Amino acid sequence: MKKYLSFGVPILVTLACSLLFFTSLDNKIYDLLLRTIPSLTEDSSVLIITVDDDAIANTGVFPWPRDILADAIVFLREMGADTVAFDLNYLDRSPRRVDPDYVQNTLPAMLDNEFFHINEAAGQVLDGFSSGELRPSQAREYKEQLFDYYRSIRENVRESLSYVSRDEDEYFAQCLRFFGKSFLTLTMITRGDIQGLDQKLDLSGMNIPYLQEHIALKNISAEKDTLTGNQPGVLPSIFPLLSRAEGAGFVNAAPDGDGYYRRVHLVMKHAGVYYPHLALAALREMIGNPKIVVTNSSILLKDANIRGTIRDITIPRTRDGSVLIKWPKKPFNDYNTMSAWNLIRYNTLEKDFIRNLSVMESSGFFYYLDETASPLKAYNAANELQKLLSTEISPAEADAGNTGKDQSGHGINFEAYRAARQEYLDRAGNFLTGFYEENILADVAGNEVLEDFVKQLFAASREQFNTLLDIRKDVGRRVSGTLSVIGVNATSMTDVGLTTFQERFPNVGVYATLANMILSGEFLDNAPTFLSFIIALALSLGLGLLIRRLNDVGKSIGAGIIAIAISACPLIIFFIITKRYIGVAVPFASVTFSFLSLSAINFFSTSREKSFLRAAFSRYLAPQVVEQIISDPSKLNLGGEERKMTALFTDIRSFSSISEYLLPKDLVNLLNIYLTEMSDIILENRGTVDKYEGDAIIAFFGAPLDLKDHAALACRTAINIKKAEARLNARFLDEEATPIPSFTQMIKEGVLKLPPLFTRIGINTGDMIVGNMGTPNKMNYTIMGHAVNLAARMEGVNKQYNTGGILVTEYTRQEMDDEFVFRRLDRVRVVGVNTPIRIYELLEERSGSPEELLEWVQRWEQAMKLYETLHFYEAEKMFRTLASQRPEDMVANLYLAWSGQHLNNPPPPDWDGVINLTQK
Repeated sequence: MKKYLSFGVPILVTLACSLLFFTSLDNKIYDLLLRTIPSLTEDSSVLIITVDDDAIANTGVFPWPRDILADAIVFLREMGADTVAFDLNYLDRSPRRVDPDYVQNTLPAMLDNEFFHINEAAGQVLDGFSSGELRPSQAREYKEQLFDYYRSIRENVRESLSYVSRDEDEYFAQCLRFFGKSFLTLTMITRGDIQGLDQKLDLSGMNIPYLQEHIALKNISAEKDTLTGNQPGVLPSIFPLLSRAEGAGFVNAAPDGDGYYRRVHLVMKHAGVYYPHLALAALREMIGNPKIVVTNSSILLKDANIRGTIRDITIPRTRDGSVLIKWPKKPFNDYNTMSAWNLIRYNTLEKDFIRNLSVMESSGFFYYLDETASPLKAYNAANELQKLLSTEISPAEADAGNTGKDQSGHGINFEAYRAARQEYLDRAGNFLTGFYEENILADVAGNEVLEDFVKQLFAASREQFNTLLDIRKDVGRRVSGTLSVIGVNATSMTDVGLTTFQERFPNVGVYATLANMILSGEFLDNAPTFLSFIIALALSLGLGLLIRRLNDVGKSIGAGIIAIAISACPLIIFFIITKRYIGVAVPFASVTFSFLSLSAINFFSTSREKSFLRAAFSRYLAPQVVEQIISDPSKLNLGGEERKMTALFTDIRSFSSISEYLLPKDLVNLLNIYLTEMSDIILENRGTVDKYEGDAIIAFFGAPLDLKDHAALACRTAINIKKAEARLNARFLDEEATPIPSFTQMIKEGVLKLPPLFTRIGINTGDMIVGNMGTPNKMNYTIMGHAVNLAARMEGVNKQYNTGGILVTEYTRQEMDDEFVFRRLDRVRVVGVNTPIRIYELLEERSGSPEELLEWVQRWEQAMKLYETLHFYEAEKMFRTLASQRPEDMVANLYLAWSGQHLNNPPPPDWDGVINLTQK
């Protein structure tokens, strides 16, 4: 039965873990593992231009009129940006709006000019009649001529007024054309986007042929691509904008089921034609428009040009055809971003600056310049070149430079425009920083109003001009040669998603992240789901087989822990090294639950046997021994093992006198109280109580549990026993709190000397035999050997030296460093042992011992050295001092007496200092 369960349980558990919710845990594990790998390498050529809080606060509520960003990308192109991509949808036409610049600057000048011509024509006719040059008979003729002239002027005024309102879409389109490599958005309409059972979509309003001809991917091939399904529709930006842009890409990005953005599709199809993601569409132009090869496993960009290096870029596809996003390990605010306000501010400030130049021109300031040096004329000339490049010249022609000449004979291309702009700036700088202001002030000297006007106008213009130069320097440094993605990240916007590293992540960061992934060649991948299932099944079956063959519970648990670790750790390491994620959740859950299930089955199948053994032996053996027998029943056999351990013997002083005077029931009660207190201390310190012999306790440390610090545990037990003894004596001395009144009465009558309970303890460490001793029908788990006998002798030696109660051998002392406070005593030869040993009295644990005690022990050591080197006179003096400092110390008085005896009756010269003890 167990054989079938060992295979059946892992199979069922693995199937359950694969089919149920554990597969969703992989996403969470994957998110955690992203934090273990290096962050995405970011390229400075990828820039995000953000419509942020600062831009909205200074510009107005978003969305803005389209001319604002139109002017912004004109400046962006002038500053050297290579490509611009809009993460903004332009799905509807914008209404015509009043052109404030035209109304404020161009229209007034035009009207002034037309009214000037009207006044001039009327004045000439009136002057002719007044002077007699014209005859009255000619009045009708000149009247008709004046009416015709007025009609002509009226048409001019009407035409000029028509420009008061501007087609924002047309103007934006012209700026897109002027920029050149500009990219707009598409939205791929998926099956899930369509409502209704028929799943049909009306595409009559969409110019699908144009999209297929101009927007869909060219130079692309598919090799057994079954993952890129056909989508039912494409929703593009409005045609006036789309037709002037370089291209477009879709911006679809669906989160995973838990709301996290982890993946995105780089290609989608409609009507069998491939369309690119916006990031791929824009970046592809920057890297040489490489050929794209699409397979189920990857998207290959063949012969991509990355900063002059031609190489293939292989982008792995996941099992659904998407690409895993390798997010930089930081929040969006730390990305390479720039506020759109930097561009808008420049255009706004330049308009103010041009108004000041216009005021200077109308005030005659440019009279001091050569006619060709007017900055305003250079500005207007640059604007004319922009209009030509925006309307008449294609971006490709502008970049090639083969575009004919303008009215001044210059080539009409983008470099000519940039040169014209630079000329305007040079002229403006020359005028504002030269001697022209001084000359003008000299000519208006004495007229304070004009002087103030000149100074204020020059000062304001210089400040504007210097600010313009600063903005140009900063923006030029940041945008030159970049792919600039324009999108929103203002706090009021909802275009945000949830990523591994940020809860409210502006989605415009997706495009920069994808671009950086392609430029750096750093990608992530995942393995098919069935691979996780195979690994999970193999590990679970292997674990089941191993547990069935292991009879030892500990080994089974160890095998389970190792199998659980193997189910996760190698897969995690594999991901860190290869960046390919193999699902960890299913193998980990399958192995874990298989282990728990098999362990539970084994537990219930053996629980009855264990219950029987525990019930049978718990009354006779220590709990540790019972547990060892349950875990390994072979230990019921007779026999033992040699092991280095520490033995502890205790005995109560004058217990025979106590037994003589107490009633049997009080004696039993006293023994139970004492033995319970002391036995608990032994067990708390992981010792084993071997047996009780009347009032004596025999215990050992180091078996059945193998303890490295068995000697220290025995010494700590002895100290705690002496402390417990003091507490018991205090209880028995208290007539109100005593548990045994008859014993307290004995103490009060002086039958017993104080303290009434005094425990002598002997401790020794050495090799002992430990195991089950006895007969097959009755056995005892005990210790034996010479080292055990020596511990028993140490307990008796306490009486001969009148110690405080604890003696240890040199073998125990050697096992410890400075954990305890010992004082050295004689080398003795105990009864039955010929080899002399050094004995030590254990006084206290060093931690917490008073400094006076430590100093006293140091002086004791000096006295012992004098004593053992036969300097008895000096030794006697020191022992006398030591005894006076601790009058209760009987050992010091003993050595004081011995020192005096040796002074009066010196030992022989070959005296070895060994004391031969004749009593046990």
